Amino acid sequence: MLGGCASVGNYRAAPVEPQRLPAYTLEIELRGEPEWDEDRYEVSLGFELRAKDEFAYNAVVQEIVQEVVYTRYDGREIRETLTLVEAFKLTRIGSDDEGRVVYRLPSFQRDRHYERGYLSVGPMIEKIDVWRVVRFYPGFVEGADWTTLGFAHLPQNRQASIVTDIPDNFNETHQRNHELKGAVLQDDRERGRWYNLRYHWYRETTGGRPQATFTFTKYERPSDEPDWLSNTIAQGTMHANAGE
Repeated sequence: MLGGCASVGNYRAAPVEPQRLPAYTLEIELRGEPEWDEDRYEVSLGFELRAKDEFAYNAVVQEIVQEVVYTRYDGREIRETLTLVEAFKLTRIGSDDEGRVVYRLPSFQRDRHYERGYLSVGPMIEKIDVWRVVRFYPGFVEGADWTTLGFAHLPQNRQASIVTDIPDNFNETHQRNHELKGAVLQDDRERGRWYNLRYHWYRETTGGRPQATFTFTKYERPSDEPDWLSNTIAQGTMHANAGE
């Protein structure tokens, strides 16, 4: 066991080894339908954890790995990549009809994925492809600079295989008002799950008008993810690219 203990609700939260956790499920909840157009996309999510006994971990940890490829009419590609480790506090709600203890995000909290500004790219860009792949799992987080609703950016995951490397305009308000600090003292990353967001932006052959398609897929990674993204997920990385 690492670190100390902290009281969360009416149970004792602690960084126990994952083998000591009760049987549990961790599911994604869509908060409304995904929205997108030729300038943006937006998806809002929640999480629900149900355990056969009181659950020791106090958060859902997420590892976001994203690659964006801008393809010019001359065939040249410009790539931007980022990695982010973040966490959401879990709140004990009560028990269900089967006696499982239920945990969710605090009231009014959500995991919002949002990007915009694709219409502002120059006329030399023919298409844009965005892959955002997210691994999520329960963990015990200590020392983070939480928002009032229980969200925080973390410097890295517990294994230090994924570090936070994001531009200033990514979650800009949060970065201005909160420090990048805290640590994942223990987690069940081995049983982590996935979801992905796939945004494809292109200009029509006739007229050059911008169009876009978008998919959000639970519990899967994209079948067409590029090499950098796949390698980063598999091997980890200590830095990201701002463009190349």
